[in-house]
Amino acid sequence: MAMPEERRTAPRLLRDEKVTVKILAAPTLPELVGKVVECSTVDVSATGLRILLETSVATGSRLGLEVAVPEGDERYLLGGEVMWSRETEAAGTYLIGVHLAGEEPRHLEQWRSRFI
Repeated sequence: MAMPEERRTAPRLLRDEKVTVKILAAPTLPELVGKVVECSTVDVSATGLRILLETSVATGSRLGLEVAVPEGDERYLLGGEVMWSRETEAAGTYLIGVHLAGEEPRHLEQWRSRFI
């Protein structure tokens, strides 16, 4: 399967952070709305996350994200939109690219300040 085209504008950091994902809107799979999934990041940036999870989430879905960062025992409440999604070679495991948006503007601002 072809890799998605690189569109990130911010540098990535390889990080394995715990994430709680709540699916807020799923245009092609409305039965997923409200579902909560525990997963982890593969990499992070000021503007997005690449997440590994065991639920297929379609492009265009809106997510509520709680990212736990062990340093300082910090938690960030973020929102985002799935920009791409693909199944990995391990059946039943998916990678998604999430562009961060301002569900909680204060948390998004604090998240972005981690990368300056």
